[in-house]
Parts: sequence; structure tokens; C-alpha cells
Amino acid sequence: MPELSMLAAVFEDEGRLAIREMPTPRLNTPQDVILKVEICGICGTDLRFLAVLPVMQAKKGVILGHEYIGQVVEVGDAVGHFEPGDRVAVIPDIPCGYCSFCAEGRPNLCENMYAIGGDVDGGFAHYALAPAKALYKISPDLPVEAGAFVELLSCVLGGVQKAALLPGEDVVIIGAGPAGLVYLKVLKAAGAGRVIMVEVSPWRSEFALKAGADHVINPRQENLREAVRAITGRGAHVVVDAVGSELAAAVSVARKGGRIIMFGENHKAEATLRPHEIQGQELRILGSFIGITAFPQAVKMLESGAVKLTDLITHRLALAELPGGIAELAAGRGAKGVCFPWQ
Repeated sequence: MPELSMLAAVFEDEGRLAIREMPTPRLNTPQDVILKVEICGICGTDLRFLAVLPVMQAKKGVILGHEYIGQVVEVGDAVGHFEPGDRVAVIPDIPCGYCSFCAEGRPNLCENMYAIGGDVDGGFAHYALAPAKALYKISPDLPVEAGAFVELLSCVLGGVQKAALLPGEDVVIIGAGPAGLVYLKVLKAAGAGRVIMVEVSPWRSEFALKAGADHVINPRQENLREAVRAITGRGAHVVVDAVGSELAAAVSVARKGGRIIMFGENHKAEATLRPHEIQGQELRILGSFIGITAFPQAVKMLESGAVKLTDLITHRLALAELPGGIAELAAGRGAKGVCFPWQ
């Protein structure tokens, strides 16, 4: 049994993340599992929860963090496929399993979904509680830091599958944060031709080039459409909005017949478009939301080394360092941050 109390990072209110002593979770249902957290990634969603003004909402008093792996400590009586000592990744978005979208095999669109690390307690803690259906076994040999990318990679794979990239096609990725950089790595591995990243942060622009981007454009310094045309001739075959507020920019840099993947989340963003820009160029605009069904593929890619992502980590933090580290990442002075709760 875990100790009676533990340290955790708790969302208190707008812009306020507190490191507090909290009760260690206990089994609530026969389907529950308690994990000892090994590592938890810092997601752009966490930054959006903590922004002033927030563009996404978390429940006050909840322990944040949803990109985590851990070791099974205790299982409920109805859990038959996990046992103490198993190593698992957490699928943080929990579908109901019975609504019409779940029945159609589209659990990422579930009408009754709740989120670990936003609606209920997550992984910025020594221990975490999760339902067994939210867990996926991982190899004991998977490096800890690679484990922090399982959830994000699964989400990116959901978008990459929709993009249907062909080898040699040109790509524009808007936003060189963690999601944009993982898209860079995956699309390069899938055979993309030139990959152009769009970023306003000087630090992230330089980092993106080191990570493998062929070009980085700052739209505050250059005309984005003209700069992309100068490189590609006709625009990009695939455009990824990894920010969530750049649909108009994405349309402007896509070539005729191009595919636009709307990936980043910003619940307050709005866009104004001329319908002819889409109809007259036969553009396909595709939304991509999380990656529940891509979880096994993400684990396999990381375990095999087909995609290596740990070089994207710039901030390795203990729980006590989380508030300051998140502020650095939100200011654009870092790429991927991870938390080691036991440091």
C-alpha cells in the first residue's frame, strides 16, 4: 500500500498551480488501479489551463498532468489483466463506451468523455488512480523519458493518419511547440519532402532547425504566404495547425488540393474565411482530436525506436520546480518539459 499522503501539483485557480501534500489515492471501484508515477509530460493543454486568461478549463482542485506512465501498485478486485509491477501508459481521455459515437468505433468523439488531469486527478503526483480501461502495458525496457511521449505521439498519429502524406510531399507546420515538433519528427519519418515550420519565438525557431526542420518562417517578419511559395513553388501539400488558432494562415499556405489538419486546441479562437478559398482550390480541412485508437501504434513506435523524441526535452523538473518550469515553457523559452515526481 502507498503512503497515506503524497506531493502533488494542484490547479487552484486561473494561473495558480500549487505544490501541496495530498491524500494518496485509494481504490474506489473494483475496476480501479493505483500507479506509482515514473514521469509525466507537460502538455500545451496544461499551459492553456494555467493561462491568464485560460483558453481551456480544468476543474479547480484537480491534480494536473495527463501524459504519464507508471508502475502498477494495487488493483481492484475486478481487474484481471494487470498486476502489481506491470508498467503502463495512461490513456487520459476516458470514453463512456455506450454513446452513439463509441458504438460507431469513434471513442475520441464520445459525448460523455472525461479527462484525467483536467476533470479528475492526474499524474503530477507521486501516485495516481486510473480505471483499468485507461491503461496500456508498455515494455519494461522502454526508456522513462520516451514514455512521457506516448500520449502526445498517439494524438499526433491521429492527425498524420488523416493527412495521408505521400513521400516527397511538402509540409507546413504552424507552431514549433511540443506538438509541432513531434509532427515534424513523425512526418519526416513518413517521408515528407521539405518541412517548413512557422514560429514567432526566436528560441523555438532555432530549436526547430536543430530538430530537423528545413526552414522556419517568422510571420511577424515575413509575408507567410509569399515565403512558403518561394520555397515550395505552389504551397504545401499538408499543413498542420498545431496552435489551434491559425486556420486562415493554414489556408493561405496550402497548395491546390492540399490537406489542412486542425490539431491545436484553443476554445476561444475564431477564423474568417472566404468559402471560395476552400471550394476553388479543393482544399480539405480535417479536424483531429486526440488519439485513443492510435495508442498501441504510438507505444510500438517508441519501443522500436522508429521515432526518437527524447531530444525534444529541454526541461526536466521535480514537482517543486513545476510552476517555474511551466512559466518558462509558456513564455516560449523551451520545447518539451517533463516532471519526475520522485526527484
